[in-house]
Amino acid sequence: MEAIEPVVLAHSKFSIDLLKELCKGNTENVLFSPLSISSALGLVSLGAGYKSETADQIYKTLHFGEMKIMYHDLYEEIYKEGKSLNLANRMFGERTLNFKDDFLDMCEEWCFGSLRNADFKTNPEAAREQINNWVEKMTNNQITNLLDQGDVSNNTSLVLISAVHFMNKWVKPFTKCVPAIKDKGEGWPMMSQMNKFPLGNIPHRQHSLPSIAQILEIPYANKHLSMIIILPNQSDGLQQLVDLITYENLQEWTEPDNMIRTEVDVKIPLFKLQEKYDMEKVLKTLGITELFGDKCDLSGMTSEKVKVSKVVHKSSVEVNEESTEVAGGTDVVVQSRLLRKNDAESFVADRPFLFFIRHNPTKSIIFWSRFISP
Repeated sequence: MEAIEPVVLAHSKFSIDLLKELCKGNTENVLFSPLSISSALGLVSLGAGYKSETADQIYKTLHFGEMKIMYHDLYEEIYKEGKSLNLANRMFGERTLNFKDDFLDMCEEWCFGSLRNADFKTNPEAAREQINNWVEKMTNNQITNLLDQGDVSNNTSLVLISAVHFMNKWVKPFTKCVPAIKDKGEGWPMMSQMNKFPLGNIPHRQHSLPSIAQILEIPYANKHLSMIIILPNQSDGLQQLVDLITYENLQEWTEPDNMIRTEVDVKIPLFKLQEKYDMEKVLKTLGITELFGDKCDLSGMTSEKVKVSKVVHKSSVEVNEESTEVAGGTDVVVQSRLLRKNDAESFVADRPFLFFIRHNPTKSIIFWSRFISP
């Protein structure tokens, strides 16, 4: 496990950079898989020219510094989960390009990824369909039409694809409950359960400062994966939380002496999020600029002059009650407040919040999300 600690540290820091950047300038839901994006970029870094500016920009942005970018062992740990998590990373290169054997070998050995040829030059539409079909297959038909018409053309030379879908059962199923009434009388479909969960405050309990948010961990079935929700106390407090997030703060907030197992009356929305991003602008803002221009140096990948034409990321997460107690297609709606014990804490996510899905054995963040509405 020690061998993957530098990888986890680097991608955790990169994940926070991405979260802050994707939250800028919009008020919509945000969902992405930092592990999928960073490992996809890891593939490209293997093909960057030795000590080139292209390589330097990727390594710095991914927080790897001088380290070898190695994802293979981390992916092996995560894939012990089985089929709940489907990660698909691949580069598609113009078929007339000759890619170096050493580069192809490193992709398999270091980054659990690969490169495939595509006929962008003479049949870009067929290439688009080829890529979309592969993503659909790799995500169990959950992510379709990743590339839209016009995303690739006969000038395309290299496309970097990152797609991930996640769905898993909770340790204990939730029960549908009375919807949370929002503005204009609209309701959020909600679910609830009473159970013992790790629950903490932000700032950390030890600081004895006024709380601005709660942080709750809800484990999935085998407890190797958890959803961790950061809920601001005020409905307009979400941006303050985003601004506060650093790697060090996140480590402090999730420490066991802050997140204490507590009897909690939990109510959270049912939702399915699916978001797609063209990552070029975001990556340029974070410091990877040469990859997309004429100065791009991928001489470790091929002797021919190429640049990355497109980086596309799409992710999907479904959150529902997964209750075996609901039978016959009939919705069971419970006024869960009637069941609440007097000594239970309350955690009601009826306003925008942040959440991340973590692989607990490695502490790797698989997804980050800013949830605004179902």
